[in-house]
Amino acid sequence: MAARRSRKNRHRRTRHDEGHALRLEIGELARAAAEPGWTRLEVRRAQVGPHARTTLTRDGREIAAEGLDEPFQRLRELSYKADSGTWFTCELAFSAGSRGYTGRVGCSAPPFENVPAPAALAELTTFPRTEPPGWLLTALPTAAPIGMPATYGEHYERWDRSDRRPPPIHGEVAYVPATTMTCRDFGQSDEHRQRAVFLAESADDAETEQLYVLGYEQAYWVARNEIGGTGEGVRSITLDEAALRFELTPEAADALGTETTFEARLELPPETIGELRTALGFVLGPVAQAPELIGF
Repeated sequence: MAARRSRKNRHRRTRHDEGHALRLEIGELARAAAEPGWTRLEVRRAQVGPHARTTLTRDGREIAAEGLDEPFQRLRELSYKADSGTWFTCELAFSAGSRGYTGRVGCSAPPFENVPAPAALAELTTFPRTEPPGWLLTALPTAAPIGMPATYGEHYERWDRSDRRPPPIHGEVAYVPATTMTCRDFGQSDEHRQRAVFLAESADDAETEQLYVLGYEQAYWVARNEIGGTGEGVRSITLDEAALRFELTPEAADALGTETTFEARLELPPETIGELRTALGFVLGPVAQAPELIGF
């Protein structure tokens, strides 16, 4: 399962996008390993060359987890920067009731008290850097072991020119999913068999927060801004006089960059909310596996 998800992540548009998706995947694997009732999960990956250790703690107590090696290894590859190498430690924390995460990566401090010599050589062979930290140079063997890998650093640096944002190798990392937006503008369309409802924070600002619900034949699509969207996993949509509330699967929430409950607060005239109710029913009515509509 983990391998299949990681391969899917590799189709993300940029290294930055794929790195974010991998951190979300690590969170899912940590949640799957923890018994219900936890408050905080912390994952720490320490790695030099192939020598690695991953620890998962549930509210301060270490627990076992499976499937974490591949996403962390891929995240190191994605993070590689020419002349600077990649990170040695990655720490991520997840709180109950949120899809977000906080954490830190480090590319200079030693991740282990004792670094094996073959691991140090493999690190500098695979992820070369112009100024290795002293502890890494000290750990190098006096003679190179037979069968060490060839240099792959250039391979990891061969990315589309438009991708300027690899995952960081030092400093803080954080993701705060959206929980709400305010809607003051509403629109709808029915063109080329595609039905659409559009909500925005402002009608006068192209950079404003935006939300789309589209239907085409028996399929639907929900999208936010330029973040992305989903054609599945929207469990229900509830409409009242003050808000449009989306209940989402974790996968759909991650695709939209939100928590599993996302609320569009409606600052619209009553008659416009009535139009919105009719329009959403029109958009989603023909869909075979449409979200449950509540309050329509």
